[in-house]
Amino acid sequence: MNKSELDFSDVIFSGGTGRSGTTIIGKLLSRHSQIGLSRPAEVKIHVAGNGLLDLYLGRKVGRYKHLMLTESLHLKRFQHRLFNDWWVRDPKVGEIAGLIQGIKLEELQHLMHVLKSNWKSSKALATMDFMRSFVDSQKQESGKEKWIETTPLNLFRANELAVFLPGCRFIHMVRDGRDVIASVVRESWGPNTYEDGLIWYRRRMRRILRNTNELGNQVFSLALEDLVMHKRKESIEALMAFLNLSMERKMAKYFESDVIPNKVQRGRWKSEVTDIAKFNESYFKIVEELKAIDPSVPLST
Repeated sequence: MNKSELDFSDVIFSGGTGRSGTTIIGKLLSRHSQIGLSRPAEVKIHVAGNGLLDLYLGRKVGRYKHLMLTESLHLKRFQHRLFNDWWVRDPKVGEIAGLIQGIKLEELQHLMHVLKSNWKSSKALATMDFMRSFVDSQKQESGKEKWIETTPLNLFRANELAVFLPGCRFIHMVRDGRDVIASVVRESWGPNTYEDGLIWYRRRMRRILRNTNELGNQVFSLALEDLVMHKRKESIEALMAFLNLSMERKMAKYFESDVIPNKVQRGRWKSEVTDIAKFNESYFKIVEELKAIDPSVPLST
């Protein structure tokens, strides 16, 4: 198989700033008979630092990049991350998390062996084939024709992913930035204050829009608020049209019971921001800037 024969039109990535509904859309679409949700929902191996995409691009990142002097050392770094950082991760709640949820260790070891065997002949083909085999393994387990993965970083690197995995599609989940910030300030990885949150949100949204503005109909932007409240029927119909699929009873039932307003916390920032008027002024300046980059971004001004 050569590079031109690899097709990823069965792959759907959802993404966004984080805390924007990427998991919600993944769970909703997984109720369709043709779409399986990746296990774990955030696989990470394709977009995380020194993951498959960085191998494909030859990009060495992170605090160890000065040690990865050659491509073979870069490959070893990927292998280390694969079996140490991504195989088992600390779960937020409940069961153990990581790649262990969706693939057997022996199979993952085999994929790594094939990657190493093909690495010298074609770095690009070897990394693409790894991803193709990984997706196919999960599809075989689910018995479904399509595969959706929900790492927020998918949209940060959408332009690169579109080249790496030809034919893949993207769902950009957009949420009111004030609610996003109210959520991420509670996370260990997020900004500590609402003021820093505005900077964080602006930086992430600018990066996403600049990475998707040339992908045309490969990207579908969906406002979380429209999906759960304001334009439910129009939003779900537009989403299914983007995926060239028809709504099914099981998915419709889940949409009516679980994708609803009380599942999405809104307006918490109003009781936590000291100066609401100043906060809103700063936020809406960011929205205006984002709309200048992409007038179609579904954010209210």
